[in-house]
Amino acid sequence: MATKKRARIAGLDGLRVLALVGVLLYHMFPKMVPGGFFGVVLFFVISGYLAGVSGVREYRAGKFSILQYYKKRLVRIYPALIAVMLVSIGALTLIDVNRMANIPSEVLSVLLGYNNYWQLKMNASYFTNLTNTSMFTHFWYVAILIQFEVLWPLLLSGYGWVRKNKGVGSAILGFFVLTVILYLVMPVSCLFTKEPNITALYYGTTTRVFSLAGGAFLGILHGEGVRMQFPYRTSRFLGYLLTIAFIAVSVLLYIKGNGTAKGTYLYGMALYTLFCVFTVDCVTEPRNGIGKVLDVPPMSWISAYSYEIYLWQYPVLFLTGIVMGKGNPYVMYAVQAVLIVLLSVWLHFFTVQISRMLLPKK
Repeated sequence: MATKKRARIAGLDGLRVLALVGVLLYHMFPKMVPGGFFGVVLFFVISGYLAGVSGVREYRAGKFSILQYYKKRLVRIYPALIAVMLVSIGALTLIDVNRMANIPSEVLSVLLGYNNYWQLKMNASYFTNLTNTSMFTHFWYVAILIQFEVLWPLLLSGYGWVRKNKGVGSAILGFFVLTVILYLVMPVSCLFTKEPNITALYYGTTTRVFSLAGGAFLGILHGEGVRMQFPYRTSRFLGYLLTIAFIAVSVLLYIKGNGTAKGTYLYGMALYTLFCVFTVDCVTEPRNGIGKVLDVPPMSWISAYSYEIYLWQYPVLFLTGIVMGKGNPYVMYAVQAVLIVLLSVWLHFFTVQISRMLLPKK
């Protein structure tokens, strides 16, 4: 998701927007865009990549601090998350207090970072109709992100220990082996199960973290200055070809994807994760110039609010669906779009102020 002002890596804004569009359209039009959930895979890869590249660069510069890392991530994730939940709960109380039954336990699961497992316990399928779910259903993603953020500094410290004592090559190899192991969990879980538990596969940390790990591995390579010598790195034509193919495949998956199909988990998400990793590698290469093309001002603007938009989308859709569900659908869609944009801009401003207070510049 988006971060506050810092040195930006060209190309990621455009990819964030592509991911956000898939998720948002899936939530708004689940029957028309049934595979929009693939956008979350791209979000995971980008998040892992940023964690890897920034973490290794800080480690190499001797500036990495576990406590400082936790502080930054807490400030980045929680103020916006808490604000969205408070406003949403207040609105739901006024609109339909009868829907508040499970809110206390659900809020606790969100704040403590285990909402994906809470939803598993509640048997809350991500692929049910929007009106039958919670307005916080999409926070399963935030839960896995929080879990990753808790473990990442420890993994990076382990990587650093191996790097210091065994060398860079051994450290990279060790993380690669870990990534491959995580990469195989979801396909293997499907392979040896006649009727796999789709909900567990979709929400499970062990089955979804491979996308974060794949991005983190690429980030480690880039942070160490290791660049895979693929032709798309130096050839603008091949770089554009790969990027256009990735966008086309993403759109096709958004339109044709099936969240309840076994193939999605047996090979679909695994292959798409690989494609995401290679595309991130391509667009972040300065020599082919593709990153600058993707990061045109509209893309950069939307990307800056991507975390806030992600948080607000489901509560807005859920609450307006209750209030306006029997009215003109086109009017409702327009109201939803306006509300999501306005609330995201406000929330971004709010969290920037919080960040400046809690993380003052030295």
